[in-house]
Amino acid sequence: MRFSLPILLAVISTSLIFISGCSQQPKPAPKVIIDTSLPVVSLNGHISEMTSIAFEWKSIQDPRVEGYYVYRSDPKAADEKLERIANIKGRYVTHFVDSALQPNTLYMYRFSSYNTQGAESQGSATYRAATLPLLQSVSFFASLGNLPRSAKLIWRPHTDTQIKGYYLERKLKEQTEWKRVATINERLMAEYIDTDLKDAQSYQYRLFAYTHAGIVSTASDVVTVVTKPLPDPITNIKATSQLPRKIIISWDPSIRENFTHYNLYRADEPEGQYRYHVKLTETSFTDIIEEDGAHYFYKVSAVDGDGLESLIETAPTRGSTLAKPKTPLSLSAQIRAHTVQLRWQKADDETQSYVLMKTRKTGWLSKSVTEIKDIQSEQYSDHDLQPDSAYLYQIASVNQYGIRSELSEPVTVITEAN
Repeated sequence: MRFSLPILLAVISTSLIFISGCSQQPKPAPKVIIDTSLPVVSLNGHISEMTSIAFEWKSIQDPRVEGYYVYRSDPKAADEKLERIANIKGRYVTHFVDSALQPNTLYMYRFSSYNTQGAESQGSATYRAATLPLLQSVSFFASLGNLPRSAKLIWRPHTDTQIKGYYLERKLKEQTEWKRVATINERLMAEYIDTDLKDAQSYQYRLFAYTHAGIVSTASDVVTVVTKPLPDPITNIKATSQLPRKIIISWDPSIRENFTHYNLYRADEPEGQYRYHVKLTETSFTDIIEEDGAHYFYKVSAVDGDGLESLIETAPTRGSTLAKPKTPLSLSAQIRAHTVQLRWQKADDETQSYVLMKTRKTGWLSKSVTEIKDIQSEQYSDHDLQPDSAYLYQIASVNQYGIRSELSEPVTVITEAN
C-alpha cells in the first residue's frame, strides 16, 4: 500500500500519571516525531572493550539529515526499554563510542537519523553488544611482615602487554574502606615497599593491574602484613625542682635488646607540643636553663637499631628551676641630717642579702644609677647625697646562688638646697 503524501508523520506521545497521597505529577515524556522518509541507519558492526563499545554505520548522503540519535537499554532495569543517550551532530559522522559501561555486560542499541525539524527516522534494527570481562589481576601476590614501620609487597608481573602498571590499595584489617597508596607505572616491576606505617599494626593489601587505556583489572588476593612492635615505654622518669637555673631529668634504663639511644622531649605546658630536645645514651640529663622559676614538662623514649621509638604518650614529668627570692616588703625612706634612712621587711627564708638600687636625676633626660650590694640587714643609711636633688630607691632580695628578686616599688627622696 502506497501513501499519496511523500512524508508520513506519526506522533507518539506518552504520559504517566501516578496517583498518590501527593498531588505532584511527573513531567510528561518528550514527544518523538517519526519521519519515515528519512534514511534508516545501517550498522557495519562494533568493537568492544571492558568499559566501552565503539560502533560504525554506513555513510548517509541524504542532505536532510542533520545528525543521529543513539538509544540504549539499561541492564539494571527490569524491562528492555531503550532510552536516548546521545545526540550526534553532523551528517558525515559514522562512528560513536559509548563509554563508562559495566564490564562483562550485555547492552541493546538502536540508532536513528534526524532532520533540522527534530523529526527522526525509523529506528535501526536493535543491536546487541556486550562489553568484555575485566582483566584478571596478577597471578601471584605476597608480602613480607615484621619490618619496622613498613611492608614489602611482591608479585609476579602481569603477562598481558596491554598492562601499563599497577594500583596498590591498603586498609587496616578492621576497616572496610580501601585507600590507594601507590601507582606503579611499570608492568615488569615486581615489588613495592610501603613505608610510614604504624607500629605493631595489621594491614591488608590488594593489587590491581591497569592498561594503557586506563582499564583496571580485578583485585588480586588480599595479603596481610603485621609491622614490628615498638620498644617498651620508658618508666620512672623524674625531674628536679629546686636547683638554680637547671633541671636534672633521670629514668630507668631500656630493656630492648638492640637499644641504641634515648630521645628527650620538652614542652612548656603539660598538654603542649613536645619538641625533640636531645639525644642521649645515659639515663640522666641536665637541662641548663637561664631563667629563674621556669618550669618545663618532659617525656623520654627509647630507640632501637631499626629506628623504632617507644611510645611517649605517657603522663609528662614536670621539672622547674629554683624560683627567685621574694621581693622585700614595705620599703620606706626618711631623710634626717643629710642622711636617708631606708628600712624594709624580709619576705622569705631564702634571702641571704640585699641589693639597693639608687637613682639620681641629673637632668631632664639624664640620670645616674648606683648599685649597693651585699647589704646584710633590713636597713641602710645613705650619706652620699647632694643638695637640692631627687633620689629614687628600690630594694631586691638575693639568695645563696646570687639570684635576685624583682625590685620593690620605688620610694623617692628630695634633698634640700644649701
